[in-house]
Formats: sequence, structure tokens, C-alpha cells
Amino acid sequence: MKRYVKLFAGNAAFAGALVCLYSPGLIGLSPLNPNIFAAAASIAVGVIAVPSFVWMNKMFLTDRAPELLKIDDSEAAEKAAELMGRFTSSRVLGGIAQSALSQLERTQNAEKNFEKLVIRRFGTGNLSYAKFMGVMRQASEALSKGMVRMVNKMIIFDELEYRKLSSGEYKKDDIPDSIQEEKKRLYDKNLGDLRFLLEKNEKVLLEVDHLMLELSEADYSGEDIDAAGGQINELLKQLEYYT
Repeated sequence: MKRYVKLFAGNAAFAGALVCLYSPGLIGLSPLNPNIFAAAASIAVGVIAVPSFVWMNKMFLTDRAPELLKIDDSEAAEKAAELMGRFTSSRVLGGIAQSALSQLERTQNAEKNFEKLVIRRFGTGNLSYAKFMGVMRQASEALSKGMVRMVNKMIIFDELEYRKLSSGEYKKDDIPDSIQEEKKRLYDKNLGDLRFLLEKNEKVLLEVDHLMLELSEADYSGEDIDAAGGQINELLKQLEYYT
């Protein structure tokens, strides 16, 4: 219901603004105005008004909370990346969202370069190629699942309420302070979990970078490279939130 109230109010305000701009008794914009600059301004406003009207209504009609994502959804990673972009302007979650998107971009770049390095070092169609590409695939899947979990935590995070609780404004209402302080602790825990996921993703990326460095160096032995790949596997096993 609130969405339609906003829709009505937004359209009423939009219409009122156009009436003020084009009404002869007010600003009086008109493409027939003898003043060339005033005529050009009226045309420019009209051209801008149409896409602005469409965009505004689209925003109002799609203004709804996104649904929680399922880890096993084949499109979960793509949906998570799209939703994460919506949180980048958040005062509370924006920094975390931007860092997560940066990790996603770095993962995609690493995937492209990793295969090139493996092919240069071992060729294709052999056990070494399959083994190391399997390591990269597991790391990429782990990072994608981490992002899905982060987005789900962001979806249930009520930023307006958190900011109210953080400012101490809750002390002015009739709800017991102890209850609201407990709620604040839950929000803080959610933020802590998000930062934990960021940290674990970063550790995976660090080990991938380490393995890529060793693959690129001709003087690193096969044992060194195997050890770096094994380190990634061990790290992934420790990340219970990926399972």
C-alpha cells in the first residue's frame, strides 16, 4: 500500500511541476516563445520529462524488498552480484558491498589469467591441468557462495532501524530499552558476520594470487606449486559457511 501512495504522490508532484513550468500564468515555458533561449529550454525540459516520468514510475513499482537467494540456485551468483550493487550507496552496508563487488571482479580476472598460466606450465588435456583448474573452480564457487550469503544478510538488515538504534533515538519511545539494545546487538552481529565473510573471501583470493605467482615463475618446482594448491584446498575445507 505504501508503494502506491508513493506512486500517487510522486506522479502528482511531477504533474504539478510541469504545470508550474508550462502554465502561462507562472513560468510559462513554450516552444513558441519568441525568445530562442526560452523556447529551447521548454523543448529540453519536455525531452527530459518523458524518460524521467518512465524511470520514476518504474522505480516506484519495483520498490520492493528482494527475496532471499538459494545457495543451490544456478543463477544465484548472478543475482547476488546484481543485488549487491543496490547496497553500494548504503551508509552502513555500502563499504562492505563495494568490497564484495571488488572481490568478485578480481575473481573473474583471476579465472581468466589462471587458465592461461596452467596451460603455459602444463599444457591441456592432462592430469595437472585438470587438477589445478579444479582448484580454481572450487575457489570461484566458494567465493560465489560467500557472496550469496552476504547478500542474504544484507536483505534482512533494516538500515533505518539500525541507524535509529545506533543514534539512541530509541530511548525516546515506549518500547523497553533492554529489548532494543538486544536488537542492536543482533544487528552488530550481522555486520560482524558480513565482515567475517569478506575476510575469508580475501584469504581465498590471496592464496589464489600466491598460486598464480608460483605458476608464473619458471624456477618454482612442481612440489612448490602442489603445496600452494594444497593450501587453497585446506583453506576451503575450513570455511564452514561455504557448505
